[in-house]
Parts: sequence; C-alpha cells; structure tokens
Amino acid sequence: MATLKEIANAVGVSVGTVSRVLNNDSSISVGDDTKIKIFEVAEEMQYKTLKQRKTHSKIKTNKRRVGIVEMYNYSEQLQDPYYLLLRSVVEKECFDNGIEVVNLYKTEDKYKYIGNEVLSGIIAIGKFTKNEISMLNESCDNIVFLDSSPDEQKYDSVKVNFRLGTYKALDHLIQLGHVEIGYIGSSKTPDDYREKTQDNRLKFFMEHMKSKGLYKKEYILDIKEMTAMDGYKATKDFIKNNENMPSAFFVGTDTIATGVLKALYENNINVPNDISIIGFNDLIASQHTIPPLTTVRVHIEHLASASVDLIMERINKHRKYSKKVIIPSELVIRDSTKDVKVKLD
Repeated sequence: MATLKEIANAVGVSVGTVSRVLNNDSSISVGDDTKIKIFEVAEEMQYKTLKQRKTHSKIKTNKRRVGIVEMYNYSEQLQDPYYLLLRSVVEKECFDNGIEVVNLYKTEDKYKYIGNEVLSGIIAIGKFTKNEISMLNESCDNIVFLDSSPDEQKYDSVKVNFRLGTYKALDHLIQLGHVEIGYIGSSKTPDDYREKTQDNRLKFFMEHMKSKGLYKKEYILDIKEMTAMDGYKATKDFIKNNENMPSAFFVGTDTIATGVLKALYENNINVPNDISIIGFNDLIASQHTIPPLTTVRVHIEHLASASVDLIMERINKHRKYSKKVIIPSELVIRDSTKDVKVKLD
C-alpha cells in the first residue's frame, strides 16, 4: 500500500498537506485542483487512511459497491471545478465508510461499469434527463441524486438551499447601503430533469429584490455559459455600453466572478471602492482573488456526507420511503464588499 510520502512526492506537496486533505480538514487552504489531484493519486495508489483501514477490516464479507455517475464529463468540469471537487469528496466519504466505488459511464442505451458485481446503490451527481434516470434505474433501485431531486416520491436527494444563500447575499449588500444591485449569470440552467429553466439564483434574486422594491431589469447580465470567460465578456460589454453602473453585483458562481473581477480591473473600476461583488460556491480560489471574494459557501463536505448517509440507510436498513435533504448555505464575508457610505483611502 502507498504511503503519504509517496503521494506527496507524486503531487508535489508536503506530507502534512496530503494528510489533512485525505482526512477532510476543511481549515486547510489548498487549491481545488490540488485537492482533486491528491484524491486521484491516493485512489490510483490504493491508499487508505487509518479510519478506512479499520472500516475495511470489518467488511471483508458482504462488500458494498456504489456506482457514481456524473452529469458532466471531465473536460466540461474543468470549466468549473465545483462538480469535480464534489465527486472527489463523495469518493472520500465512500472510502471512509468502507464502500467500494464503481464508475458508471453512459452508452447509447444504458449505463455500464467495469466488472460483473451487483451494485448496492448509485450516487448520481448533477442533473439527468428522464431517459437517463430510467437507464440508471435499470442498473439499481437504490439511487441518491446529489444536486437535483427529480422524483421525491421515488428517489433520495440532496440539494443546496439556494434561496437562503441568495437572500443572505442580498441582505448583506442592502445592509451595507446598496440599492443599485445587479446580477451576472445564466438566466436559464438545467433543472432537475436537465431541461433549461430559470436559474434558481436568478429566480430568488428577482423575488427578493422585487419584495424590497429594488429590482432593475437593466442590471441583469444574462450570459450563455457559467464560465469565467463569459462573465468577463458580459461585464466588459456592459461597461462599454452603459454609463450607469450598479454599486454591487451578485454573481451566479465564483468561477464567473473571477472573470467579472478581471473585466472590472481592466477598466479601472475598483472592487470594493467603486463596486461590491458577491459570488456563490466558495471555491478555494475565492480566498486568493484580488480582492478576496465575499461569497455564499456551499458546504460540499456536508452534501457528500448526506448523500453517502442516505445510500447507506437504503443498503443497511432497507429503508423504502424517500428522503430529501436540504443543506444550508452560508455567507462568507471577505474584502470584495463594503459599505457604500464609507470611502476607503
């Protein structure tokens, strides 16, 4: 079995960093790409933490196998590391609970995996079409949907509380004195059946701003894809074609926000002196943008833990009824927002 030192050498980080990442230490400041690389190398080298080894020794018989399937392929996930990191943490939770992970991949008419063993359950990360859900059901009855809830009566699901996060972000800006607040993101994103509908963050943004009498349609920047480049282009175009700027923007994801910050910087618009920015997700990189990004934290570790807990209930307790778990989001205040009444030197 591999050692922590061998993993550290392969990734190019310290042994301490590897140990803290593999033991899910949320306080460590390590980039998402580095975390993902550590998980991948550890899996390739078949490394197991002490907790994993103790758990593994108890389940030599009646092995539990869970298939993991994802909405996006690897190249699509590189555009936004959120789902890539989420999968890595799900796999870590599975290993910690003595569950063997099997990768599912889609063919023309079914989902397949390497091996002939029967799956105990499936964790489906993202959103899936009705046909894809039907295909998954042919592989296994125990399915937990992570980040979607296509059928609450039939399947377990785990989702983020988007309303709570959006309201907290907007209330923070309003308390700082902002009344001219815009939104940057895709107006339509995949719903629970992967059909394009109004994005939840925009939906709750409009809902809350209208309730406060502050909604202005002209401050909505609709981008095609939720990428940094699209955020950058939309912000540059808005600056070029509009004399009036809002005093703050709520941005659909941290990834988009990095592009927004770049566009503002290139146009000599200071954050937060001239405009405040709030993102969504709290990716590790958001701590290191200039300035560090105020954002809504999505607790990836809680999402992953809840999905594994649900699948284990189905397997171990033979639970037949479905559960839907909503994980609260949290506002993390950094340096990209400030009181509009305060002038910084």
